[in-house]
Parts: sequence; C-alpha cells; structure tokens
Amino acid sequence: MRVCVVASHSGGHILPAVAFCQGLKDKYCNVDIKFITTDGNIEKQILGKYFDVIFFKKKSINLLTSYNLLILFFKAQSLINKLKPDLVVGFGGYLSVPFIISASLFKIPNFIHEQNVRLGLANWFLLRFTDKIILSFPNTNINECIRNKSLYLGLPLRKELIKIKKEEARRYFGLDEKCFTILVMGGSQGSYKINKNMVEVLRDKNISGVQIIHLIGSFEYEHFVKEYSNLDIKYKLFKFLDRMEYAFGAADLVVSRAGANTIAEFIAMQLPSILIPYPYAKLHQYDNARFLVDREAAVLIEDKILDKATLRDMILNFKNHPERLSRISENLSKINIPDARNKMADLTQELKNENN
Repeated sequence: MRVCVVASHSGGHILPAVAFCQGLKDKYCNVDIKFITTDGNIEKQILGKYFDVIFFKKKSINLLTSYNLLILFFKAQSLINKLKPDLVVGFGGYLSVPFIISASLFKIPNFIHEQNVRLGLANWFLLRFTDKIILSFPNTNINECIRNKSLYLGLPLRKELIKIKKEEARRYFGLDEKCFTILVMGGSQGSYKINKNMVEVLRDKNISGVQIIHLIGSFEYEHFVKEYSNLDIKYKLFKFLDRMEYAFGAADLVVSRAGANTIAEFIAMQLPSILIPYPYAKLHQYDNARFLVDREAAVLIEDKILDKATLRDMILNFKNHPERLSRISENLSKINIPDARNKMADLTQELKNENN
C-alpha cells in the first residue's frame, strides 16, 4: 500500500502528519509512505529522521497569481500520476489543495485532517473534493450538508510523546528537581511578544524560586540568550526541541500559544497552561484555547492585553496556589482523547478496501 501524506508550512500541520505516518508504519508492515512538504527550516527540522520526504520549493506554492497556482496543480498531478498512490491524505496548508484535488480527479481515495476547532481555509475549500474530513475536536463547525463526510477521531500525537516522571525530566535538563518549573513556548515559529514579556516577568523582584525551559524559536534567539544571561535563575533555552516529552514532564506550568497540536499535547499530559492565542490566522488559536478554558482546563490571556503585570500575576497565582494546578490537571484528565493515530490508520485500510 502506497500513501501520499501532504503537510506543510508549520509544525501544527506537520506533527500530526508525522504521528499519522507512525501509526501506519506500526500497523502495516508493507506500507510505502511518501511525505510531501515544503523546504522550510521547520519542515526539515521535524522531518529530518522520518520517512521518504519530497520537498517542494516554497515559491512553488505562492497562490497570489493564477500562473503559480496552475504550475502547482500541474506538478501535483504529475507527481500523483508518477507515484500512483492507493491513498492521499492532506493535513492542511495550501499544498494540500492541489494534491487532494488531483487525487479526486484520478479517483484515488483521499481524506483530510483538520487540526483546529475552526475549519481552515484550505480544508474548507477541499470539502467538496475529499472523501472524508477527520476532526480533532468534537465542536468543529461543519456544514450539515457535508456532515456525512466528517469523523471525529481526534488529533494524532507522536508515539514518542509519553509521560516522563518529573524528577527524571528535570535531571535530563540539569535543573533542580524540586524547583517550580515553567515551560515557555511560542509555537514552531516562536513568539517575540511572549519571549519579551517572559523575560520582563523574570526580572521582577516578586518572582523567585522558579526555573525556566524556554523554546524561543530562531527569531531573535541570540538576543534572548543575552537577556537570560543577566538573570539569576536556572534556565534552558532552545530554538527548537525535539524531545518535548521531557519538557512536558519537567514543567509545573506552561506559558504557550494555543495551536491545536499543543492543546492536544496538554490534554494528553494533563499539563496546566496559560494560553496566549496567536491573534491572527482567523482566530483559530482563540477557538482552540476556548475549548480548554470552557472546561476549566486552562486559563487565557488575550494577546492584546498581554503585558508583564498580567503574566506575572497569573504565574504567581499558580505558583502560590498549587491546588489550582491540581484542579486543572484533574479537569484535563476528564477530557476524552480518542486514539487518533491508530483510528486514522484503520481508516486508511477501510478506504483502500472500499476502492478495490
């Protein structure tokens, strides 16, 4: 069985796609996976050790002109015709569009996966072409006319994401095993605003007895390394961290953006978080955050009101009231997480069998 998996542009698209591929590999020994993505740094960092990867130049997916769009469709059709896959799966981003449409034209079984609570533009466009759409959240707003195409299977998580004991995780980073630990992460691209406000909070004389694991991203990384060097705390800084299970295991609290993959990981790890949704991209992250906030399983700071004082006070409230952390962890444990990795692998075989 040959499967083409298409994902690009961000870790939010690529990480679930990687987890899905792992599920396929675990379940079917004869599966041949072709992973199609763009050639950005994030894609190469995440996919460096996975699968047979086909990279597209990012300029090839510039959809601002009809010429570039036409070229992209011709390339997708040519590749699909050459590979002759049994199934094509799209994980969002504009690169999914020509491949899912090409699969539909060639009558190849296909489905798409929506990571967010709010349907993305590419997946919204593809609803009329795809056989199925897989939802990560039960409250994703799907038009009734295509409800029969939708399945709530959840968001697949990488099999490496297992629970690590707090003491072991902190030893992995060389941190104090007993100190209150905050994980800061701004998504796969990083967030200058979160990084800047976090450093200002750590300079505050009211903040003490904390240590930090901070995923800064590549933008202004050297600047924040210098800023941290002037702080009298223990810290570990990263542009990108592959072994996230250790970061989650070490943390008492996370300060984070609210990407769908991140939300799913916090639920799986029962990890309390202060969510600061990215304010653009059609409010996808705000809707993701509300999924947890409405279940009293996270707290939220809107990006427009984020400042040192607001973030400091919220962190101190958690640090000084550990029962709040316990209550949020308990609420997270009550949220059902389907076994998306295996269920999507099963769906792959079902669609292939239906087409035979």
